[in-house]
Amino acid sequence: MIYQFPSYTKQIIELLSKQDWFIHSFPLNKKEEIYNPAGFLHNFKKQHTEYTIHLDLNIYQYVLNAFKKSKNNNLHRSAIALVVFAKLTNVKFDPTIAIYEKLNYKNQCPDELIDDLILFRQIDNADIDLLALFSLGHTNNIELPYPEELERLQLKAQLTKYQKLKKWDTLYVFVLKITELYFYENSLSNESKLESFWCWCHEEFLFSLVATCFAIKLFGMQSIPKLMKYSPKLTAEENKKHLTNMTWDLFLLDKFFEEWVNKTEQEQFIYASNDKPLKEVLKIAIEVQNNDKKVDLSKDLSGPLINSFLITLEKIMTQQGRRISIVTDFKSFRDDIIDDYECLLKVRV
Repeated sequence: MIYQFPSYTKQIIELLSKQDWFIHSFPLNKKEEIYNPAGFLHNFKKQHTEYTIHLDLNIYQYVLNAFKKSKNNNLHRSAIALVVFAKLTNVKFDPTIAIYEKLNYKNQCPDELIDDLILFRQIDNADIDLLALFSLGHTNNIELPYPEELERLQLKAQLTKYQKLKKWDTLYVFVLKITELYFYENSLSNESKLESFWCWCHEEFLFSLVATCFAIKLFGMQSIPKLMKYSPKLTAEENKKHLTNMTWDLFLLDKFFEEWVNKTEQEQFIYASNDKPLKEVLKIAIEVQNNDKKVDLSKDLSGPLINSFLITLEKIMTQQGRRISIVTDFKSFRDDIIDDYECLLKVRV
């Protein structure tokens, strides 16, 4: 099949590929294939595959600021190049994960979030040629279509329905435990901290793929210290905010896997983020999910530690030796853990 694309397509792809924002689970022969628009169109035509790009908060803001800010930078133009790419490939955007993070457990949805969503849809519906001119630096303005009529109250209800998810609080427990190991178990080596974390997951709490991979990228041989935002030197208020942000990081990754596991054969998902440390966590989590016990973790873990990890994967399939198996009130059980670790980390505010 032959597809004819606009003359600026190659420049758009080059601009987007330089940013390297895409994380996905597709079995590609070459990394660059993800930026081939013909592949998306071919799969849609032949297999009826529909693709969705989930935006993180940063890229969502870059798209909005391309219109909001009087001075535009390369990130704004690259974000609009992403919009152009989506139009070329018939790929849809889902910005709700970014909006959840902005809501951040508020009891109401501020009008500005609805205004932002309306603006995002205007940009997404703008003329592709005009968007391309902006992304390539030929113009500094984006001419937008008239906004669609939207039921604001209905939108607010949709955007707030995921507040206070049980899973968020559960992921918060993982963040607290990882932080406790990072700063308050000085007698343990990094390898021992990982083994201790896996043992705790099995014996005392639950197992989470994204939390485990987060821990691997913190304590493994290719450690990424920037993943840890908490610091004993900061105030309780500051550290509480940082722990919350770390939990949102895990929540976003967990939502990716939730969408992935529940998708139909005709659905595929891409996560777009410029958070390099978080992307590394997602990459290793995708590898584990795709390859299970055959996953190659030799870049991050020693041989004995890989064996310990694989044993942990086997253990989580059983209830033997698990405290959680006799818990009758999980919420109270989890809240007690949160209280204990928040006191230890001195973030009770």
